[in-house]
Amino acid sequence: MNESDETNCLPSYPEGYRLETSRLLLRAITDKDAKELWTLMSDRRLSTFLAWEPHQLLRETEEMIRLLVAAQQTGKGFHWVAIHAEKVVGLISLIDVRRKHRCWTLNRSELAYWIGLTYQGNGFATEAAASVIEFGFTRLHLHKILVYHATDNPPSGRTIEKLGFRFVGEEKEAFQKDSVWHNLRHFEMLATEMLQVTSTS
Repeated sequence: MNESDETNCLPSYPEGYRLETSRLLLRAITDKDAKELWTLMSDRRLSTFLAWEPHQLLRETEEMIRLLVAAQQTGKGFHWVAIHAEKVVGLISLIDVRRKHRCWTLNRSELAYWIGLTYQGNGFATEAAASVIEFGFTRLHLHKILVYHATDNPPSGRTIEKLGFRFVGEEKEAFQKDSVWHNLRHFEMLATEMLQVTSTS
């Protein structure tokens, strides 16, 4: 089986995406998660550096889940709710999956994550993301995973460093939110680099 064949053999949704860490259950997002996610995503403080506005209505969260599930079933994005002590604490994703561009093979994705404010400071983002990264390389056959953080959001940067990503560079004024321009720091990891991080941790 060659690499292009492997990328078409996605795990079955949703059970094929079930992951467990020492403290967390990670599973594919479903419509049953709407209420708990809405409670977290309606907090304006959470989304300061994120690409979405706080959800004011439950139906906004329900529509988001519908779109994420559709993306997951077609292999365009993969999304896990992180659960601790039977409570949803955050969302971890591999987004913008790009398998090919014309005659180029890419097999890359971007890691995205957030943890609800009540649950931050416990290392949940690092623990969940490490499991998702390994799954992305070994089960989804990604070649590279990218990740970014706003320079004025250093806690997210510390998570990225703990995960072992390699710093690539900084993009000036990469995005504007609430009339403020923010710089983005770029990081990446190859599948071979994940193996090195795992062997030394």
